[in-house]
Amino acid sequence: MTLTAKPSAGAAIVCATGLGLLAGCSLAWLVFSKHLYGRHLELALSPYVAVLIVYAVIVAPNLRRSAFPFALVLAMAILGALLTLLVGAVLIETILCHYDPYHCINL
Repeated sequence: MTLTAKPSAGAAIVCATGLGLLAGCSLAWLVFSKHLYGRHLELALSPYVAVLIVYAVIVAPNLRRSAFPFALVLAMAILGALLTLLVGAVLIETILCHYDPYHCINL
């Protein structure tokens, strides 16, 4: 018996959420552990951008692969992106607090 995954919008959203969070947290670790944001302030936003780019690159090609109406799938993809960004923001802020307690906010 073999298991095969069919490509669908729902599977793409779940996969994009996990990989987006992984990419954002990895980039946050690199930027904040090396204190790169001290010299280049725009690097502090790069983990958030990485989360959104990875999410968009995975989800966008798979939006048409669903039995549900396109508007519903698009709404779910946008809601998934916002939730992924919210969870990513908390994780990225936690990583920042670990390496620089002076820039930490109380969550």
